[in-house]
Amino acid sequence: MKDTKAPTLRISAVGDLSLGDHPVCVGHGMRSAFEKHGNEILAAAEPYFRQSDVTIANLETVTTDRGFNRFWLPSFEMRGNPRHLRYIKDAGIDVVGVANNHAMQHGREAFEDMTSSLVRHGLSVIGLDRPDGRTAYHTYEHESGEITYIVALSMRPEEWTHDPVNYSLREDFSELLSEIQDLRRECDGFLICSLHWGLEFINFPSGQQVEFGHALIDAGVDVVLGHHPHVLQPVERYGHGLIFYSLGNFAFDLWGDETKLTGIACVNLCKGGQPEFEFIPMVIGDNLSLELANSDDANEIHRLLSWERYKNLDNRPEGEPEYEALYKSERMKFRYSSYRYFLKNFYKYPLHLFLQSLARTALRRLTGT
Repeated sequence: MKDTKAPTLRISAVGDLSLGDHPVCVGHGMRSAFEKHGNEILAAAEPYFRQSDVTIANLETVTTDRGFNRFWLPSFEMRGNPRHLRYIKDAGIDVVGVANNHAMQHGREAFEDMTSSLVRHGLSVIGLDRPDGRTAYHTYEHESGEITYIVALSMRPEEWTHDPVNYSLREDFSELLSEIQDLRRECDGFLICSLHWGLEFINFPSGQQVEFGHALIDAGVDVVLGHHPHVLQPVERYGHGLIFYSLGNFAFDLWGDETKLTGIACVNLCKGGQPEFEFIPMVIGDNLSLELANSDDANEIHRLLSWERYKNLDNRPEGEPEYEALYKSERMKFRYSSYRYFLKNFYKYPLHLFLQSLARTALRRLTGT
């Protein structure tokens, strides 16, 4: 006999998690930090993960040795050590999304080897397309017999190949929405959507993103878990659901202060009721390990998450062209900050990778690419 009690679910969710070195941090980024500190990197988050039924993260790196050449810069950057996947599992993360714009950075074979390794480490992988072209989902069965679906999709353009990809890339929102509606008809539990979208380094969503977020909730999604911008963005209660427009970084080696503010979204769902959440504020420390935020950082994190802040923004872009222009400005600031970081930390780079970085930067400056 099935339990007649209304299904409940507690999820923990985090943003971008990298096991590899960012191109500007090659030789001393996340890969190096996990090599030195292992489980210590995620240890501060583990107690909160253990309190949840399901913990979800976006893995924004290709974690495999397939095709790896440690002496060639493009092969090294954004590539994790597959032995370090155990640190994700040990910390209490259950479900890993792989639908993002770095998925194909090292080629199809590397990506497929990574997804196989994730499964061998006992992690559930979402963000892969099934043979019928629809996204595969993680299921959670409630005592009542109802089934929750957790899916991951990416709306960011593919950067690394012109060939078809087997991660869940959805550049047409109408097609994504249709797929979500089909999933909702199949799913009698909760529907949770992890979504790689938006533009980097802007701490609020575009007007179009807000429209998309509302459409997803109207289509039956209970929680939208956004990521890609590398900074926190507001959380909106809309209709029956919650929209985290960007959960920011979680384990990442960017150097800007805003990119180090992070945390864990702990969401409580009850069928027929409004989702409730708390956000555990954390920071990425100097050695790239997670730390609980001090009072000042926690206040800033909660300010960034505030929907009131978004509604009261001065000079909010009126349309997508203005938002794109703001992105270009923020992207340029990031580029110049990367030059400063590179020069300030030149002694941290292996010599052969330092010289390759210099050569590539010079080439890009000369060609304007």
